[in-house]
Amino acid sequence: MKSMTGFAEGRFELEAIALYVSFRSWNHRFLEVAFKGSGVNPETEKWFKDIMKDNVSRGRIEVSFDLFQQDQSKYAIQLNEPLLTGVLDKLVHLKQPYGENITLSMDALLKIPMIFRLEYAAEHFAEKDAAQIRGCIEKVFKDFLHSRETEGLAMAAGLLGNCDKIRANLETIKAEADQVEKEIFTRFKEKIAKYLGELEPDERRIVQEAAIMAEKGCINEEIQRLETHVKRLNVLVHDPRLEVKMERKPISWPRK
Repeated sequence: MKSMTGFAEGRFELEAIALYVSFRSWNHRFLEVAFKGSGVNPETEKWFKDIMKDNVSRGRIEVSFDLFQQDQSKYAIQLNEPLLTGVLDKLVHLKQPYGENITLSMDALLKIPMIFRLEYAAEHFAEKDAAQIRGCIEKVFKDFLHSRETEGLAMAAGLLGNCDKIRANLETIKAEADQVEKEIFTRFKEKIAKYLGELEPDERRIVQEAAIMAEKGCINEEIQRLETHVKRLNVLVHDPRLEVKMERKPISWPRK
């Protein structure tokens, strides 16, 4: 049994690359994976998808992937020219009412969000570097799966403990159920006789009505249903393969 919540992270220093990888998941009916970080691009996303494939089927998973490299040739610096042009055009309009004192230094320009975007040319990775990076991702992902399994075992232990308590209480309830049904019959019969007073009682009708009330108070069916649910839960906890398959949507891979 596995939990849908889990977390694992890792920081690695390779020969010319430093990277940070983390997996964090929450409960979700279907599988949804989101990526963020400086090392995320179509190529590295594919690495993650290949590693996660067939290993997770439910949960909302957030993947963080930051990559730092000393070789600047491995970076692709992207300038958002339309955004920069729009900012400079706004400055031109501001100078007319407010004067020439309004300026924008290069330092301030670089702080504007999305003016520059730093990407990694993953296709330029040497096969050795790419293999090392994938190995680091796989290691963190295994830790992530282990965290879900560990929490799942704790949840299973709690569920089985509650099942034991339910079974113990059911034994007590079953021992008293027949006696309670007889008491309901007797009390109802006495109550009808009391209300009749001096009237001639119809003993047969009184017994019939008392039997109907006792039948309504019978909980044997509920006891059997609860016993069935407890047995089924034990089977599911010990053998998750017997779990009823849920309707599934296509896996979505939104990018943050």
